[in-house]
Amino acid sequence: MKNLLRSFILLLISLGPFSVFAGPMTELTTSESVAAYIQKTGFNGVLLVGRHKNVLFKKAFGYKNLESQIPLTVDDRFQIGSNTKQFVAAALLKLQEEQKLSIDDPVVKYLPQYKIPGEITIRDILNHTSGIINFTDKDEFWGNLDPEKTLTLDDLIEFALRFPLDFIPKSQWNYSNSGYIIAGKIIEEVSGESWDRFIKRKFLDPLQMTNTGYAERFETVSDVFGHRKNEDKLLPISSFNLSWALSAGALYSTIDDVYKWTSIYSDSSLLNAESRADMQRPFKENYGLGLMIRPYGEDTQIFHTGRTPGFVSKISWLKKADLSVIQLDNIDGSVGGISDLLMNFYSQGRTLVVKLERVSLPVEKLQDYVGRYVAGKFELNVFIKDDKLFLQPNDGQPPYELQCNDTDSFNLGGFAGEEFVRNADGQISGLKHYQNGQVSEFNRQ
Repeated sequence: MKNLLRSFILLLISLGPFSVFAGPMTELTTSESVAAYIQKTGFNGVLLVGRHKNVLFKKAFGYKNLESQIPLTVDDRFQIGSNTKQFVAAALLKLQEEQKLSIDDPVVKYLPQYKIPGEITIRDILNHTSGIINFTDKDEFWGNLDPEKTLTLDDLIEFALRFPLDFIPKSQWNYSNSGYIIAGKIIEEVSGESWDRFIKRKFLDPLQMTNTGYAERFETVSDVFGHRKNEDKLLPISSFNLSWALSAGALYSTIDDVYKWTSIYSDSSLLNAESRADMQRPFKENYGLGLMIRPYGEDTQIFHTGRTPGFVSKISWLKKADLSVIQLDNIDGSVGGISDLLMNFYSQGRTLVVKLERVSLPVEKLQDYVGRYVAGKFELNVFIKDDKLFLQPNDGQPPYELQCNDTDSFNLGGFAGEEFVRNADGQISGLKHYQNGQVSEFNRQ
């Protein structure tokens, strides 16, 4: 479902050549060092990198169930959450190719039983500009959810349409799972079969994706447990009914099946060139049809993330390089960090990562770093709580613990590095923030 991770402050967003790096960072230059680093991070899931239909890297890390310590394998099935959306968008484009609908038609043409404003088109619900609320943002939805009850597309649509539009259609962008529930209903009305069966017949079967599909109860198709963090402990998530997600995020898959799917971006005969281009044409917020599109150096990155309780995923593809990176993870939390590392390494032959070594500092030494650090409108507050050092941006994000790995050098959450800068008198005068190969400098106030 919707990716809940908010990215850390980046003053420089280009993904060009790496800057010169210092204390908190280290460079990986071989696939063996990459695998060893990933193992060291504690990543729990499976990864695949492929180029030109050749697998360059495929490996499972960690466990299916952290309590039983049963190792994961590359053949295991995972929930892929909102990566379901690109399958649904492709299904509607397929129906358009078959001249059974146009994605620029009003939604109400196919769902007259619902009071959906006539100006909202299928394209609007696919690129999140319909204005229809996101039902998973509503506390009353989760508060009334019965994990044992099977929900239908109609149930979810009726709930979403109780609320007024968030904005005038096409005027703004807001991620809406409701739109993709409506998309699933249109597939069923037009095709005469369930949304998942249509996807299976038109895409999964031709691509021989035999380990992909929808199951109301995930445990009937996989022995992989999702996990969540509770007071710094990782606990398995109890079984629950996935019918709350349906065509917005309920598919499961394997790493090999997802790699087969990525052919849909480039040369698959299952969608014509016009449909593929339409999927990858960004509108507001760089969102196309079930896909995100953004520059990546001189290339273009096509990607999407997914999340259901206990599972996260990221499917990413570089257009010119024809480089696919897939991450399937069964621990709820941030997505993309490890797949971004792999994308950097396999597109450039090297990658920078934060050091994972941990050095213990007495609280009186940590006091040296406390203060405000400013760059333009951005401000970082560094403070001590419970004898630990934290950094918090001024944009509403939560505090992040700073873990020392060297003199004046810290690891921030495993995705960034912080280096405190001293003046000629040995006093802390600034901070350098390292992330995604870029360096942002802050002055101490």
